[in-house]
Amino acid sequence: MEFGSDYIVRPIQSTDSLIPFKTGSQEFQPLKAFLRNQAIEFQLAMVAQTYVCILLEDGEDKGKVIGYLTLTCSELDIKNGYELSDCPYANQYDSLPAVKIARLAIDARYRGNKLGKMFVALALDVTTQDIYPTVGCRFLITDAKANAVAFYKTEGFSELNTVKNLTSPNPVMFIDLFKTLNE
Repeated sequence: MEFGSDYIVRPIQSTDSLIPFKTGSQEFQPLKAFLRNQAIEFQLAMVAQTYVCILLEDGEDKGKVIGYLTLTCSELDIKNGYELSDCPYANQYDSLPAVKIARLAIDARYRGNKLGKMFVALALDVTTQDIYPTVGCRFLITDAKANAVAFYKTEGFSELNTVKNLTSPNPVMFIDLFKTLNE
């Protein structure tokens, strides 16, 4: 699949076709339910922003959603789990600002086309180019489902190093944006 000729990414719209979205497995049903039942409401209420991947049909956007990413503001609890060597004074705080990948799902029929990778890149771009320069933001985070931990690791995320987190079924994973931007 090629961006621009096969699909586009844009903010969700109330006219998008959400019903045909297939998650495949029962464990992903909450992702489908959020897309259908809350994504628009959260967006209109300024709680979260959902970006959808739209399959182009004869080069046209007809609202067929084949994947989505939801971002929201958050924070990363760094106490006993992470230390900033570049800004020791910030280590006195319990948490630091983050953008959270709250939801990321690809229609089961379109997995394997690197759309998840594209959505992580979008989250990084939004965070580093739009949010950080305006208000400051140190981390991109997610609460990874057990079967998504390996994916997030390949995308550069690390698990927060606390016993509680490392034994959690949905561990907090993060990218330190300062390190990413200064590598």
